Amino acid sequence: MKKPRNRKYRPKYVARNVLTTVFGGMSGDHIEHLRLIQIRSHKALAEMTQGAGTREGWDLLVGAINMANVMCEQGIGNAFRAQTIAARDALLEVGKRIVKLDRVILKGDELNAIRAGLECHDAQLENVRAIDVERACQEVDRRVRHHINSTSVVRELAREAA
Repeated sequence: MKKPRNRKYRPKYVARNVLTTVFGGMSGDHIEHLRLIQIRSHKALAEMTQGAGTREGWDLLVGAINMANVMCEQGIGNAFRAQTIAARDALLEVGKRIVKLDRVILKGDELNAIRAGLECHDAQLENVRAIDVERACQEVDRRVRHHINSTSVVRELAREAA
C-alpha cells in the first residue's frame, strides 16, 4: 500500500538554458519576468501620482529601492548609489504620511527622487545575472528580518513626536 502525500506536489523550477541563468543577464530567458517586475513597479508609482496609491504599492516600491541599494553595495551599478539613497529617503517620508493621514501623498521632489531610483533599479535589472538578483533579494529579506539598516516608519514617527 502506498503512503499518501501530506502536501501538494510542486515540481522544481527547470531552467530552459542553465548557462543563461548562471552567466547571462536578465534579458534572455527571464525577459518576461523582468518586464512583469517593471510593469508592476511603474504601475504602483503611477497610481501614487494619481492619488490612487495603496500601501501595497508603496511596499512594492520600497522593496525595489531596497534591492537597488543592496545591488549597489554588491558592486552592481554603484554609480546609482546617490539616486537610490534619495529614493529611499523620499519613500520614508511618504510612508510617514501614509501612517499619519492614511493616504498616499507625494510631493514633487519625492516623486522625482523615486522615479530616478526606479529607473536605476530597472537599469540594474537589465544588466545583471538572475543569480545576482536572487542574492540581492535574499540579502534584503535577511536585513528586514534582523532589523539591519532598516528604518521603521512607526519608529521614526515616534522619534519625531518625542
